[in-house]
Amino acid sequence: MKYADFFQQATRSESEPNGRIPFRYQERFAGADPLHHLVRAPTGAGKTATAVLGWLWRLLHSGKPTPRRLVYCLPMRVLVEQSVREARKWLDNLSLDISVDVLMGGVEADEWFLHPERPAILVGTQDMLLSRALNRGYAASRFHWPIDFGLLNNDCLWVFDEPQLMGSGVSTSAQLAGLRAVLGTFGQCPSVWMSATLEPGWLDTIDFRGKFSGEPVELDEQDYDPRRPLHQRMTAEKTLGRLVASASKDMKDVARAVLDRHLTGTQTLVVLNTVDGAKKVYLELEKLRKRSETPKLLLVHSRFRPEERETLNTQFMQKEVDRIIVATQVVEAGVDISSRTLITELAPWASIVQRIGRCNRTGQDGPGRVFWIDLDADKQAAPYEPTDLKFAREQLTRLDGHDVSPKALDEFKRDQSIELPFEHKHVLRRRDLLDLFDTAPDLSGNDIDIQRFVRGDDPDTDVQVFWRTIPGSGPTPNEPSPQRRELCNVPISQAGAFLKTMAEKKRGAGYTWDHLAGKWVKLDWRQVRPGMTILLPTAAGGYDWDDESKRGKGWDAESKTLVTPLPPEQKVKEEAVGSDPNSAVPVPLTIAEHTQHVCEELTGLLEALGEWLDGWSEHLEKAAWWHDPGKALPVAQKAMHDSETPDPSRLLAKSGRAGRLNYARYGRRHFRHELGSALAVLQQQTDWPFAVAYLIAAHHGRVRLAIRALPGEDPPDDPSIRFALGVRDGDELPEVDLGGDERCPATVLDLSPMLLGGDGSWTAQALRLLADLGPFKLAYLEALLRAADVRASRKEAANA
Repeated sequence: MKYADFFQQATRSESEPNGRIPFRYQERFAGADPLHHLVRAPTGAGKTATAVLGWLWRLLHSGKPTPRRLVYCLPMRVLVEQSVREARKWLDNLSLDISVDVLMGGVEADEWFLHPERPAILVGTQDMLLSRALNRGYAASRFHWPIDFGLLNNDCLWVFDEPQLMGSGVSTSAQLAGLRAVLGTFGQCPSVWMSATLEPGWLDTIDFRGKFSGEPVELDEQDYDPRRPLHQRMTAEKTLGRLVASASKDMKDVARAVLDRHLTGTQTLVVLNTVDGAKKVYLELEKLRKRSETPKLLLVHSRFRPEERETLNTQFMQKEVDRIIVATQVVEAGVDISSRTLITELAPWASIVQRIGRCNRTGQDGPGRVFWIDLDADKQAAPYEPTDLKFAREQLTRLDGHDVSPKALDEFKRDQSIELPFEHKHVLRRRDLLDLFDTAPDLSGNDIDIQRFVRGDDPDTDVQVFWRTIPGSGPTPNEPSPQRRELCNVPISQAGAFLKTMAEKKRGAGYTWDHLAGKWVKLDWRQVRPGMTILLPTAAGGYDWDDESKRGKGWDAESKTLVTPLPPEQKVKEEAVGSDPNSAVPVPLTIAEHTQHVCEELTGLLEALGEWLDGWSEHLEKAAWWHDPGKALPVAQKAMHDSETPDPSRLLAKSGRAGRLNYARYGRRHFRHELGSALAVLQQQTDWPFAVAYLIAAHHGRVRLAIRALPGEDPPDDPSIRFALGVRDGDELPEVDLGGDERCPATVLDLSPMLLGGDGSWTAQALRLLADLGPFKLAYLEALLRAADVRASRKEAANA
């Protein structure tokens, strides 16, 4: 099928039953071989459709090698849902069963990672996606980090939408692309940056240097042809002028100026640089409007829970004849909205261009009017850099009174030879990436901070909070994991201050999950760090939303009102080191039975993936057969049978009881059966490569580059006996039927590999494997075995 026909079929709607005609640059992007790294197109030129439909057509109809997964990365924390809705609409029009999943933290309803052989579209923000690509997924279980890391760095097309808004994320995205090329991946994993203002030089990082392919894909004269559909958008009339108003602390002058410039019967969009500023203008407009219901008012920013944000998005996208929308940077990318009047604070030039694109966007809401409010760049720059604001002021002053349509701005950039400055402040290096491969915390319990690579030096990076009704003594260990609909982004400084006030005024506490203790623990306000997920009691307040009016301020540290909790739809418990959530199914299964199911799942997965695993399929198959003999250890069988004298003739892999096993039921804290399985392979299959033992040990995300005892473990009475993760030197593993013709002989486990130094050291062998295979490929193999194991367990539970 030709791309133009495919595009038209995908974009059918009631208003355009035959679909839209693709723009010329969209066709060039889809048909390029290899893909161009940079697509330079102005706002309103259909970049989302370019990315999604271009990838989809290449995958299905081009005959060109194309990654199975599209990773669509947006700079902002909200309004991801619009891109998801568009993608799902296009897939419905094409009658394609391809999943579209949002990676935004919390329990994910669609477990995309269980099917790495299937095409999928993954949408998220730079925080959620880049943190996962760096093996430190924000708001994700630490035991899931390697799975996301492996799947997002292999067999994926990464598309960065409006990367000029991503700060250090630009440098990191380029470095990841370069390091994938150097260190190797399974399948292709290219990157594309789509922006009206990003310069190719911004991608000139140490490991991506020389790998930039082709000239940028840009609009050409045919796209601007008056007979083509893009012409009206690109030449949409809008005039720029300065709005004299003081952006003072109370923002009252700005609110009065907004109301004065609003044209009755039209839509006005006001874009402020901070959430606090947007809230103040919104509240002041409510006062100025007095009791009148016109114009309507809407507040949109990044500090709402997804549940309420979806309601706001619906209102946001509805066409209103008389409304003022007060917003923050969330409208700069991926938002198809148009206003007659746009009022913006001074911001970096790239942001200004994006904001202007929301005025008379379609060419049918004009003549558009754009007003900018000057700021003291030295005192009011936050969250931006003063130099960026001063540069933008120079351009705005030159354009005062002129047309600022996309075509006019493009010509202005070319005539003035404008090249936006960009400084690579934090560059991810190869050593940084290899250090991040190890997901174990350091000896003090801390993890490597990746914030500098995700967003840079922004002091107000986010944590995520959610509210639950919990007893005064705190949540129980069975408190379900948060779900995406509950999570609210909160600046780290405000979260810390809120927790400090709670402690000082004895209004309860915030809690975070401790994977070692296996319970929710009180959080000291001084210990808040980027990406953390915090549980707050509903009585603590901190959130403003009125269900009746469907309006509110979202996160509000001053609010003392009881927060309405959003009960989790999936009651899934958080994982601890010693928990084994898939070991409890209603019908008991032996190790041989479960192993057979896992091997069947892996065989189907490998057949679907094809031949491009470079011979690693055999190692995965061996790991699948031998992944569970460690469950035959007495400590595991006592828990499986719930008896001190389990039946030795029936070695169970599944307990036959609903619920979850944990360290309390195992009898040894932090017990990990996969360590016993890996040790058995090292001792019984001496001619097998170490990689088989590694994949077995790593498939639950607990044992990877090192074997070491954890705080709180139950030590043996004899202090000379080595122990780690509930396994002890000298533990006796009985003979185990693994199904088929495979049997694991009786084995006395030897924990000497946990010692450092020497060829037999686990860490030394794991580091050699990492160096030989590379971090991306190794994590991908971990993900494949994990997917087969979990898929088998889910089917066993469903068929019980």
